[in-house]
Amino acid sequence: MDELPLAILSDILSRASGESLLQHRSVCRRWREVVDDPYFRNSLHRLKERALLYHEYKKEEIYLMKIHEEAPVAAQIELGKFPELSGYAIQGTCNGLLLFEHSTDAESNPELLINPFTREVLELSRAPDLSPGMPVYGLGFDCTTNAYKMVQIDAINFDKKTHTGTMRARIYDFNKRSWRTCEAPPLPHCTGPCHDFVFASGALNWFLKTNSLSFRRLARTMLSFDLVKEEFSFIPIPDDFSEWGDFNVGTQMQELGGSLALVHRPDNTHIDVWVLRDYIRREWTRKYRIRLPQWLPHDSGSHYLVGAYRHDKLILHCMRNVYLYDVNKGRFTSCWTEADPCYALFWYEPLSLVSLKYGDATGL
Repeated sequence: MDELPLAILSDILSRASGESLLQHRSVCRRWREVVDDPYFRNSLHRLKERALLYHEYKKEEIYLMKIHEEAPVAAQIELGKFPELSGYAIQGTCNGLLLFEHSTDAESNPELLINPFTREVLELSRAPDLSPGMPVYGLGFDCTTNAYKMVQIDAINFDKKTHTGTMRARIYDFNKRSWRTCEAPPLPHCTGPCHDFVFASGALNWFLKTNSLSFRRLARTMLSFDLVKEEFSFIPIPDDFSEWGDFNVGTQMQELGGSLALVHRPDNTHIDVWVLRDYIRREWTRKYRIRLPQWLPHDSGSHYLVGAYRHDKLILHCMRNVYLYDVNKGRFTSCWTEADPCYALFWYEPLSLVSLKYGDATGL
C-alpha cells in the first residue's frame, strides 16, 4: 500500500464508509494525510450513510454511537474534544454540521459551526447591520448552487396600532462570502421565531412563539425560509393537533428522511409523527402512530424522535435510554442506557467530510 500512488489510494479510501474512515485514519501517517486532505474531504462532501451523534450540554466531547440491532448496548466512539463548547448550546444541524450559540452571552461570543467528524470549529460571522444581542440563526444547504447558506434574524419591532411586528433578516452565502438582505414577512404582535431551527424539505424552519393568548393560532404556525427561492413563508400546524395548553409542550420539529416532520403527543399513551409530504401545498400526513408501552415514562416532554433508522425503524430518546422502534412490529429495543437524563442530546446526521477551513463549490 505504501507504493500506491496517492490518487489511487484516495480513490480506494473514498469508497469506504464514514465509520471505516475513522479507523483507516489511524492506520498510518500516509492514510491519515489522505483522509485529512481538504480536496479529499470536499470531493466527497458528505457521506451517504448517517450516524448517531451524542453530546452532553456543558461538556467538551462529541461521540459517535454505533448501533447494533441485535445487541442491547451501542458502541461509543469519541470523535473529539471541543473546549470551545463551554457555555454553548446546540441550535440546529445541517448535513452533519452542528451550529452552536452561547447560552448566556450571545452578544459577546460568536456562533460556532462544528464538524465533529473532521474536528474543525469555525467562528461564524454576523451581519454587520443587525444587533448581535438577540439573533436567531439557521444553516442550510442549497442543492441548486451547491452552497451552504446561513440566515440571521434580528429582534422584532412592534406596531401597536396594527398589532404586527417587523423582523429584519439577512442571508450569508458561504460560496460568495457575503451578506445580503432578504425580505421578511410581518408577524402578529408579541410573536417571534424560536432559536432552534430544523433544516428539512430544502428549507429552514422555526417554531413561532407567543406570550399572548389572543394570537394562539399563530403559535400553531411555523416560519419557513426556502433556501433556493430565498423567501420566507408560513407553514400551518395540522388541525388534528390537540388544542389543550401550549401545543409546543411535547411537540417536536424534526427532519425525517429529508422531509419536515412534527412529533406530537395526542394523549399520554401515543406519539404521532406527521410528515410534510408536499412543501408547496403545505400538506401534512400522519406517517406513524407509536403506542407507548406501560414501562416507559409517559411524561409529555420526555420522548424525542432522533431520526429514521434503516429497515422501518425509528430512533427514540427517552430519559437515559435510546431505543430502536420497529414500525411494523410495534416493538421497542433498548440500545443504550447511560445518557444523562437532563443534558443528553442526540442527532442522526450524515457524516460530513467538508473542511471548514477551505472554500470551494462543494463545501464551506
